[in-house]
Amino acid sequence: MDVNARKHFLLNVMPALSIESIEEISRGWDHDIIIINQSYVSRFPKKKEGLHRLETEAYLLSKLHEHNLSIQVPHYELFYKEERLVCSMHKKIDGEPLEKLEQLNSAEAAVQLGTFLTTLHTLNTEKLLQQGLKTIHTQRYWENFYAEITSKISPFLRSSEQKEVRMIFNRFLSNREKHMYPTAPIHGDLTGGNILYNFASKNISGIIDFTDAQISDPAFDFAGFYWEHGPQFTREVLEHYQVSLPKEELFHRVSAFYGLQPVFHEWLHTANEKSDPNFEIGLDKLRRLQSLQ
Repeated sequence: MDVNARKHFLLNVMPALSIESIEEISRGWDHDIIIINQSYVSRFPKKKEGLHRLETEAYLLSKLHEHNLSIQVPHYELFYKEERLVCSMHKKIDGEPLEKLEQLNSAEAAVQLGTFLTTLHTLNTEKLLQQGLKTIHTQRYWENFYAEITSKISPFLRSSEQKEVRMIFNRFLSNREKHMYPTAPIHGDLTGGNILYNFASKNISGIIDFTDAQISDPAFDFAGFYWEHGPQFTREVLEHYQVSLPKEELFHRVSAFYGLQPVFHEWLHTANEKSDPNFEIGLDKLRRLQSLQ
């Protein structure tokens, strides 16, 4: 479905809508995303799996909207054609992606993010499972991820660097076999690109892109804070995280693996795109973060 076909479909299902502008902002693996009148975001799943996931996302977001959150999340309206889901639409949340912690009051941000994660991680897991929310980060997922790193990245690393990476994965994978972590509904990609900051109100205004939402280890949702802003800010968020989980154990999983693994995703992405990964930058950051543990 091209842009004109999408415009025609939206005008059919929303006759009162006056479309003055359409901007394509993404052509990813899962969705095509367009901005309408600079005010509405519409997502068109490309595959059947994406259609089911979008319906599950809509249910998860509806549950979050039942709570009085200081951070906005999208409110999906779903549109169907002959009982088949075609797209979602939600009002665009004002704000810019949070790239640097210096942009905001970290103490206030920690309160907002800790409160948000408390709400998200205490949603009813059983009902979300019934609505199709799945677990992506299984033991097999991480084993396969490590195998891909070994085959595609390790050949370009020195033997000492291979040992560093191997130790990080072995420590995590062996630990996961010994312990059954409590699971919860998580965002799954809580990085600066999906956290919106409003410069007018000077606070975090929204959290977007729940495509990777799943039932998994809640510690994973702290990974982006650790990788992008370091252990101190991660601990600040944890101070306002009111869930009955051992916080030190949770922080350890973040500092020992979850907060380090973004570099491996970056390496794989560049390798798959046939680009040259900058291993030295990633390795330097890995070592710096591990020295702060």
